[in-house]
Amino acid sequence: MKKTIILSIIVLCAGLTYFYPHAMLNPGKLVQAHQSLHNTCNSCHTAFSGIPNAKCISCHALADIGKDTTLRAGAGGTKILFHQQLSGQSCVACHTDHKGIIPATLLSGFKHDMLSQNILTNCLSCHNKPADNLHKQLSTNCSSCHTPSGWKSGVVFNHDMIQGVDKTNCISCHQQPTDATHQFFTGSCSSCHSTSKWVPSSFDHSKYFKLDQNHNASCKTCHTSPSFKTYSCYGCHEHSESNIFSKHNEEGIYNFNNCVSCHRSGNEHEGRNENGGGKKEGDDD
Repeated sequence: MKKTIILSIIVLCAGLTYFYPHAMLNPGKLVQAHQSLHNTCNSCHTAFSGIPNAKCISCHALADIGKDTTLRAGAGGTKILFHQQLSGQSCVACHTDHKGIIPATLLSGFKHDMLSQNILTNCLSCHNKPADNLHKQLSTNCSSCHTPSGWKSGVVFNHDMIQGVDKTNCISCHQQPTDATHQFFTGSCSSCHSTSKWVPSSFDHSKYFKLDQNHNASCKTCHTSPSFKTYSCYGCHEHSESNIFSKHNEEGIYNFNNCVSCHRSGNEHEGRNENGGGKKEGDDD
């Protein structure tokens, strides 16, 4: 008895589904443009086979899709008609219906890897270039920073994309550091830093003067002017101007304005002033 009842219910449901599919299976209202197909499910669906592309293309020719609806125009103001290159894709892979008369979007599963390579590498064929100050300076090779998987995910900024004078004008994007080391610096950031990374600095003070344990002072002790290219050795009690004058005159050295030309470290006997003469440690009297 139970089997008969269950079988009868199954047959009844199958019959109702066959004769009234829109009432039995309809998951929601069709979009406004498809309202005329509301009661003719077979216009899009094939029983037990889903929605074949042939059903969609019978109304929507691939070569014509986007002529009236594409919002973005490419170079020269032409519409971007890329659907004709998607003949191997299933229409329902991207588009869905039954989402209401005016849905927020008809796209559900679109992925950029569905596109042909020439479109995939030409982002501006579909997208507008951002108009913010940063992107105004950049080339149109979006893939140098972004990936098709997401605009913000996995972004690796490449400074080589910067065009024109701003390529060497770091403060057009970055704020100048306000710490004690940088507040008097007026030179180019590239003197110390590279575009690959800010830290560590590429500047090597030892090329000019070795900062040993006796010279571990703040920058402004020696660099008293805004330009780090100038310096003074008279900034501490050991090196008063009169003391340095006296010491050098004893050695017959009279030209000692550029201290680091002879002394690259704290060793007072490290070098000899070539113009002023003088002795080095170990010379005979």
